[in-house]
Amino acid sequence: MRTCLFLSTAIALAGLTAAASSSFTVANDESEVSGYFTLIDRVLLPNGSYACKVLDRGETQAFRNLYPINFYGERSQIIQRKTHDEKSHSHHGSGSLLDEEEGKQEARELLELNTNVQSSLRDVERHFLEADCDTVETDEELDSSNTGEVFNSDASSLGQTVFGDSNKMHSNGDSTYRLQEGDEVRKLVDNGPDKNRVDIVFMGDGYTLGEREKFFSDMQRLVNDMFIGDTFKSFLPLFNVHALFRPSKESGIGTQGKWKDTSFKLYRDGTELRGIYVADPRAARQACRAVGQYACDFPSLIGNDPYYGGLGGEFVISTSSNKSGTVVLRHELGHSLIDVGEEYDGGQVYSGVNAERWSIQNIKWKHWLTDPVPREEKNVLRAQDYAWYDLKKGPYKVKFNSDGKFKRWDLKISHSGVDTDDSFEVYLDGERLPWTSPGGFDRDFSEWAGDQGFSAGSHEIEFRQGAKYDNEEPDPERPIRQLCSVTMHEFMGEDEYRFDNSVISAYPTYDIKGRKTWRSNHEFCLMRNMASTQFCSICKEGLWHRLLSKASLLDEIQVDCQHEDDDEDEDVTGFEIEAKLIPLGQFREDQSKRVSNEEIYKTQWFRNGAHLEELDDQVKVKVPVSDEGIWEFKTEFKTPEVRKDPRGLLKASKVFVLAKRFCSKQ
Repeated sequence: MRTCLFLSTAIALAGLTAAASSSFTVANDESEVSGYFTLIDRVLLPNGSYACKVLDRGETQAFRNLYPINFYGERSQIIQRKTHDEKSHSHHGSGSLLDEEEGKQEARELLELNTNVQSSLRDVERHFLEADCDTVETDEELDSSNTGEVFNSDASSLGQTVFGDSNKMHSNGDSTYRLQEGDEVRKLVDNGPDKNRVDIVFMGDGYTLGEREKFFSDMQRLVNDMFIGDTFKSFLPLFNVHALFRPSKESGIGTQGKWKDTSFKLYRDGTELRGIYVADPRAARQACRAVGQYACDFPSLIGNDPYYGGLGGEFVISTSSNKSGTVVLRHELGHSLIDVGEEYDGGQVYSGVNAERWSIQNIKWKHWLTDPVPREEKNVLRAQDYAWYDLKKGPYKVKFNSDGKFKRWDLKISHSGVDTDDSFEVYLDGERLPWTSPGGFDRDFSEWAGDQGFSAGSHEIEFRQGAKYDNEEPDPERPIRQLCSVTMHEFMGEDEYRFDNSVISAYPTYDIKGRKTWRSNHEFCLMRNMASTQFCSICKEGLWHRLLSKASLLDEIQVDCQHEDDDEDEDVTGFEIEAKLIPLGQFREDQSKRVSNEEIYKTQWFRNGAHLEELDDQVKVKVPVSDEGIWEFKTEFKTPEVRKDPRGLLKASKVFVLAKRFCSKQ
């Protein structure tokens, strides 16, 4: 115990800074040390081998949730960034990447290697590439920028690794990470130092020089919708949000698989309102890093386009659509920020805190359950079809069978280009369902429900465009009239399947192959229901854990030295000590963003190992000069949105030396 105390004290001494006002600060070690990462794209080829490409290396803020890798206390982790590729995730597109010649699947994953010791990164990276890759390639510009290690393309020859100049890593003066002429960065949300906040960078694509203010207006709207609106409001003090304008030569984004002359070359595969891809990820990567050394935690590309579309993975991609831009962005950010997979049916990746794959008896969110004993809510998926069908081609039919044993049904679809009430028709077993257009051409959602189950046997859903539009000439300036997706469920009665969104239980979810996993709620969470603006309780808890693995609750300790008659030439008579915390709980500037009065910081102070109970729950204290010594501040953040904190991420502490010798002017 004594050894640990002196080690912490040594760190505290190293972190001291003095000012002419006779005060000093003690930096929080967790936010002052650096973290290092390597980003790797790994592809499982049709022949069964793994091809890896090192996309990026760099320095970032320290990671608080790493695992020990040796007896020196060095730590690392390998995480899989959720990649929501239109070609490999069915809520946007088809079920998998397909090699047309071989007829075999090609699987891609984006991996991030993390460590808090730069020398360890070399070992972690080398060991991973040797063990998990058959061939290795490094981005050629990453090699030439001398930002780290350079690997040969053959993993078997990794012993011949050449090391670049590690001192150049992350230097914003390096041409690789320099803002270009015409770039402008504005910090739309500034809640503190980048090194101890979670930073998002919105980068616009397809905004011309004359659309500069439109870009910043669009970004401010997205920020207001998500960070001041419902979705992230309780988490806002943990975030900084930057907007980078880089002028494009052409306005808008590409279609039909062709990009325009824009900064990052965003484009759609066709004209459908589904995936948006980036053709120049290197430019986007470098632009984000140029915003600031610690500013590029979560890069996001926003296309100057009025319609639905997006992607997840290395970049969160969305559009400036007034109707759907925020809908897509908050969902894809949820994947990246919480590090979770899907909650809707028909996907492929069901992982993270919001998915249980194995047993409801040991369900991950047992501490959140409404019932004392876990139970499965009874439903069945009757039809799942990502049609992406142009209704101009004629009617589209979806057939399904029922066993006649269920009590209720629900039909959900998504569509685009259906701007008037007579432009679209839906029939269930020959009976037309009532439908009203949501207005406009953007992709949107419609839903119908029945309070009686289907009879046993075959049933049919039919979709048509309005007959008056059959001979309409296509307009290249607007989306086609399209049926995007269809989902039909049957449910048991309320006693066996609860629609109440306040209930937390085990709700079945079915992947693209019909395999069952479980989620925690009916339709409340925006990770399942994209029309929702809220995360479920399980995702909120996971988000707190993930954000506080990147940022510490304590920024620094500030000490103001007190002098007799406020004369700094006189001897020090005492100290005013303040723990600078991220403003949550009772310290929020806007108390309306506080979850409840149960959201609160609990604090303690210690001097020379003794607990000073009279100072409990204070962040600013005054003590006489006779109280010089080794001090420690401890805090724990309590919120109803977190019921378990197994890794202590909602805690922070700092050991420091309080001594009048640090009060002298410089």
